[in-house]
Amino acid sequence: MIWWLFLILLSATLLYAYWNTFRPVLREVKLNIAGKEGLHDLTIVQLSDLHMERQSISPKRLCDMTASANPDLIVLTGDYLDRHHNIDRFLEYLKLITPLNPQYGIYLVFGNHDHYLGEQIDEFQKLIEAAGCRVLRNESASIQVQNTTLHIIGIDDYCLGKSDIPRSYDNVPADGIHLVLAHDPNTVLALDKRHPADYILSGHFHGGQFNLIPYLHRVMGFGELPKQDILKGMHQVNGKTLYISEGLGQSGLNVRLGSRPEITVHRLSTGKLRPAAESVRVELTTPAFETAAM
Repeated sequence: MIWWLFLILLSATLLYAYWNTFRPVLREVKLNIAGKEGLHDLTIVQLSDLHMERQSISPKRLCDMTASANPDLIVLTGDYLDRHHNIDRFLEYLKLITPLNPQYGIYLVFGNHDHYLGEQIDEFQKLIEAAGCRVLRNESASIQVQNTTLHIIGIDDYCLGKSDIPRSYDNVPADGIHLVLAHDPNTVLALDKRHPADYILSGHFHGGQFNLIPYLHRVMGFGELPKQDILKGMHQVNGKTLYISEGLGQSGLNVRLGSRPEITVHRLSTGKLRPAAESVRVELTTPAFETAAM
């Protein structure tokens, strides 16, 4: 009898966890960058960890949710697929997103799963760029945004040793706003004062994805940050502001428990710091939308 109850409970948990993969959250984050000037409510939409092998959200739904944020800039922070035969499926998503035509473009970096393609990752990059996006592999792009220059620094996957931080920062001026795209959040631990970073966007951890056993992430080999319970959301690490997306797809099993697929809307401004009282996370009336400020 006890075994039957256990199997029923396990089945119900797995069904709920699978259902969660169809329930994306549109999460809004507000950041005021102190000590810099020239930005007023720049809207960046971040898509991360789409994992075509285990993706429950349709291309149209993903596109519609992205469009609802009216982004000025779209960034994708790695782990789109494991296998070559899923490239066409990923391009279906990309070809719906690119016509949104954000004013400042669409930029991507690769994650560890993308590198499982081996030498075929170069072909993958060409197809992405042919769709109208810019792939940054240990390189940067500088664009004029409002009344400042936005430097987008794309660092290749740190987890597999593909990152080359000095090369990523080649010829990046010290002035302007420095936005770093790096799939593995642990990349922040390798950045020092030579590497300006006003905001770092990453993914990789999936918010723990299947949080059935408390603190299991501390021993799962995901690097130093999870050992400090840094798995998702906004954090200050070594004086740098880091945001970790929970991602949109899954790895291993197509389930989520204690985590939801996430599209992140980052609203950036510069100037004086907001009062500390505004640096809180607030649940809005609809459960599919959250907001936070810092």
